[in-house]
Amino acid sequence: MTRTIAVTYVRMGSERLPGKMLREIAGKPMLEHLIDRMRLVPHIDGMVIATSVDPANDPIAALCNRLKIPCFRGSETDVLGRVLGALESQHAETGVIAYGDGPLMDPALMTECLDALNADPSLQLAGNDMKATYPSGMYAEAFKVSALRDAAERTNDPVMHEHATLFLRQHPELYKTVNIEATGKLRRPDIHLDVDTGEDFRVVTAVIEHFAPRNDFTLGEILAFIDAYPDIARLNQNVHRRWKQFQRK
Repeated sequence: MTRTIAVTYVRMGSERLPGKMLREIAGKPMLEHLIDRMRLVPHIDGMVIATSVDPANDPIAALCNRLKIPCFRGSETDVLGRVLGALESQHAETGVIAYGDGPLMDPALMTECLDALNADPSLQLAGNDMKATYPSGMYAEAFKVSALRDAAERTNDPVMHEHATLFLRQHPELYKTVNIEATGKLRRPDIHLDVDTGEDFRVVTAVIEHFAPRNDFTLGEILAFIDAYPDIARLNQNVHRRWKQFQRK
């Protein structure tokens, strides 16, 4: 059986919202909410948090220790290398990424990416983030660790190493990838559920506090809540999203 590990990469440094990963919502750090959601993904053999060796990230390591989650510490800037090291530390053959700025990540979307990867042995990566069809904060990827290792060996470009799977996504001549697009009511790229700024944090806080103490609410439920209270979605509509430059039009 292929060993599958869920990974998220996080750090305390953030230009627009410092220390956001440990800011509390409904009595828990934001990172703990994401970990709770990742635990709901079926058919994974474990998870690992990838942070950097910078002492500023010691509180993240302490949280992982409290939650009994493996914590791998690597380079602050080489995210590709850090994620690869984290997965190799857990002897993973398949990795599933949930992004640290998306504490509302729906486990079903991580599962969908993993199922797509496993259904086609020729695939190296299956994700839903190559084109914006889902709300931001709902992006996930499943990939073969061997492909990520190959990418790390092929490129020294700092931009590629700053983003874990970017080299895989931008080189279809080397790696077979597939993008999973949202359908029906889930096709809402106008909604932003990731946390880059204080405005984003207010949106995510409103969602979590509405459903607390549940941690198994779905994207469909989140969107129904957002649509019932449109002032919440308007809070962060004008926030600049840097990651958009790497998506397909």
